[in-house]
Amino acid sequence: MLRAASPMRSFPDLFPADLSLRGETATAKRAWERLSISGGMPALHAESWTDEDRREWLRDYQTTYLQRDLADLARLDRLEPFARAQKAAALRASQPVSFADLARLAGVSPPTAKQFMQYLEVSYQVFWLPAWSRNAEKRLVKRPKLHFVDPGLRRVVAGASGEVTGAEFEGAVAAEVWKQVRTAKLELELTHLRTVDGREVDLLIEREDGYFALECKRTDRVHGADFKHLKGLEQLLDKPLLAGIVVSQAAEARTHDGIGDRFFSAPAWSLLGSNP
Repeated sequence: MLRAASPMRSFPDLFPADLSLRGETATAKRAWERLSISGGMPALHAESWTDEDRREWLRDYQTTYLQRDLADLARLDRLEPFARAQKAAALRASQPVSFADLARLAGVSPPTAKQFMQYLEVSYQVFWLPAWSRNAEKRLVKRPKLHFVDPGLRRVVAGASGEVTGAEFEGAVAAEVWKQVRTAKLELELTHLRTVDGREVDLLIEREDGYFALECKRTDRVHGADFKHLKGLEQLLDKPLLAGIVVSQAAEARTHDGIGDRFFSAPAWSLLGSNP
């Protein structure tokens, strides 16, 4: 288990300083699992509710958004094209996308798809994760990743059910980091990284003195091979790599032999819970 030497001590504003000192482990794990499936709307966390109760509430919320909130925001004459674009966004969530991709799936023009995504963004349904580049101007033109702010809403819009997929797990982790950064008003830049030779990093957290790199794996057990995109990453970056973290569904945070002291794995429920 990870002890007091955790690199998280250098990032107390975002992650817990010592991941080995988490109380109420079962409660925290259960809360994360519910969040990743049903989302974080406060009304959904009544213990007496079933998963189907929560899905029905989210369906009603979605209908209200389309029929009332969106009408006030956008004054659209027809909601069907927007609803198709929203579903296209949900189906492509956690992937690098372009407005042309979304337009093709929704059966609308790229300018219309861009307008619809702006409505989703200003109403806090989605956010964009830019692609990292040493050149700040290229970050503006490379394909960003699209994430939903609320995992439960994304699943309802996409018509998903059953266990959380790898893409949904990644989206839930990215959304929680995004919300924590905004809530705490931290001066951090969030990006994703994808290179032409196939290296991918799900989330890069940049601050003035370096980067935290997060790779999301929906697995109960992390192996050394899961760090392959994080090892050697510093050679590409323009600042030091402060920590490389595989975020998983494992039972505990731990270091891994032969990986290095800046690399470790941590369960999402521990890494993204409130600080002790």
